[in-house]
Amino acid sequence: MIDATRAVVGVKNFRGMKNAPRGECKSVKHVDGVIAVSIGGKNALKQCGRGGVVFMFAMSALLGGCQNELFHDAETPYTAPSKRLHEVGTFNPIKESSETPETLQQVEKDFAADKLPKQEANPTRKLSLAECRSAALERNLDLKVQLYVPSIARSQVSEEEAKFEAAIVSNWTKQSNNLVGNDPATGLLTTDNFTSGLAFPLATGGTFAANALSNQTDQAVSAATGTDNWQSGLAFSISQPLLRGAGIETNTASIRVAKLNSQIADARTKLESIRLLANVDRSYWNVYAAARELDVRQQQYQLALAQLERARRRVSAGDAAQIEVIRAESGLGSTIENIIVSDNRLRLRQRDLKRLINDPELNMDSPTYVITTTDPRPLGLKFDPEKLAQQAVENRMEMLELELQLAIDATNVDLARNAALPLFTVDYSYNTLGTSDEYSKSWSIGNDDGYTFKANARIPLGNEAAKNKIQQAVLNRLQRMATRDLRRQTIRQELFNAMDNLQNSWRRILAARLETALAGRTYEGEKRQFDLGIRTSTDVLDAASRLGDAQSKEVTALAGWQISLVDLAFATGTQLGQAQINWTSELKVPSAEDATKGLGGWGLNNGDIVGNQPENTSGSALKNTDVTPFEMPELGPVVEPISGIKSPLPNVMPPADPAMMPPSGAKSTPATPAVNPPAAPLQAVPSSRTTL
Repeated sequence: MIDATRAVVGVKNFRGMKNAPRGECKSVKHVDGVIAVSIGGKNALKQCGRGGVVFMFAMSALLGGCQNELFHDAETPYTAPSKRLHEVGTFNPIKESSETPETLQQVEKDFAADKLPKQEANPTRKLSLAECRSAALERNLDLKVQLYVPSIARSQVSEEEAKFEAAIVSNWTKQSNNLVGNDPATGLLTTDNFTSGLAFPLATGGTFAANALSNQTDQAVSAATGTDNWQSGLAFSISQPLLRGAGIETNTASIRVAKLNSQIADARTKLESIRLLANVDRSYWNVYAAARELDVRQQQYQLALAQLERARRRVSAGDAAQIEVIRAESGLGSTIENIIVSDNRLRLRQRDLKRLINDPELNMDSPTYVITTTDPRPLGLKFDPEKLAQQAVENRMEMLELELQLAIDATNVDLARNAALPLFTVDYSYNTLGTSDEYSKSWSIGNDDGYTFKANARIPLGNEAAKNKIQQAVLNRLQRMATRDLRRQTIRQELFNAMDNLQNSWRRILAARLETALAGRTYEGEKRQFDLGIRTSTDVLDAASRLGDAQSKEVTALAGWQISLVDLAFATGTQLGQAQINWTSELKVPSAEDATKGLGGWGLNNGDIVGNQPENTSGSALKNTDVTPFEMPELGPVVEPISGIKSPLPNVMPPADPAMMPPSGAKSTPATPAVNPPAAPLQAVPSSRTTL
């Protein structure tokens, strides 16, 4: 392969060729990859010209064929394997199973309604709502992603402010006209021009430049024309538009827009932090509701199990038929599914909470159960709808973002109007130069001064493009104003809905507690009637099921009231807490300044990672910070769900059936009193969960 950087086709010794005879190619030499051709005559010139063309085409084909090999190693790290891009993998559940799969026939042998599998003693961890909120602000990945937006916006502001930085400008130009028969007296052979100076962009839209320049012409030309071959001096120039693109307001508009976009990024980050806290609150109360729901279903299972024991005793005593045991077993089996569903719901909701707080000790696949220590504190509250609606419109970041967008739209309208003006520019340059046969003497400035003045104009005929751009800018702003009105209406609707939901949740709490109390009395009555032989096991189990449903409604209502309060705070653009939270002080805003230190600021990578991107530090341990600002505001007293089950009733001996009474002369033996085992009370938080 011929080195393309050294393969040069040139023409040599032009000055010595003036007297060469025409019609022959003097010589062709190849020295160190350089082909030198001495030309003599028109025919030889044509022949050598054809050979040069053929050689250039050959070199182009050769270089084109080497491209893939040259860049293959550089492209490989950024190319995904074809197999990964095109082949779809398969999932084999039996192969991926960590334990030996079991069939239904194998499991059903050891499964019974009154014998649940052994409970797993899962580890637990107590967390308050304040701890969850603090941990979420510290580690949540969604918020970490959002925190990059303000940093990027601030760097864009700095980028726009740097548009008026001065720059060092240097230029070197070498021009050579190697044409056969060129006369040095009339044509330029070689010229070297070097310019160096400073360029200053102006806030008015123009540019100012101050340069030092040197120009050297061929000595043969200088000798033939009688001029000096060195020219040096200083040059000053200024260019300024007069209408389009002129003015400080126009040329600093991009800086104002960048600052407004930076404020929009801050508003979105604040909104994201408020949304995160609201999501943590909702997730926390969903975990609370799911845990209490599981407690209710476990209590329902215990009540059904106690009913099965009562039915067996009555059947053993001959006071009831065998069907009572079957009915009790059937009712007991129906409660198992409720436990399974409730346990799975708790796992899913706890996983949501674990994802939000992103605690390294509470991974999403961790078997640790989160025990909520913050209890609901419902209160009957009344608000002024219109007052809260006004506060919501003022506080919501969505409204602030729209106001900032409207300011940007107003700037865009001004820019569109400025762009519709005719283009008038004036250019002025002044050169104070000196000439000499020697470079050092050519700096005798003053003997070759000159100036240049230019005036340029460009006026579109019709100016339709600029007119339509103005219309687009105005329409975009009007659309944004209509969006602002729509957003205001939407915010008011969200607020009113949150207020109604809060009031509805309060009423549901009252109704559910009343229903639970009445369902508990009904259950106690049905149980007593069963002991007396008046009711069946089905009646008792139905009453226990209604009691469980009532308790579930109460738990849902309590959690719903807390969630409705969170929604109300979010609708007003605030968060539930005892103190205000400044996200700029609570959150660590990322920075990439280290990537531009030293040589990194000049485009050189000074780190081991491409782009000097630091590693993500998410998942770090929670700092021992004060969580008081994250505590819930003081509301009413703590409210626990009522169990609906009274203390066990005294043992009652059922009356004898008249048809089964012994004869008057026979001795009667009192029946064995039925024993009512106390039902398991509703536990606030179980230490272990049932896994089926």
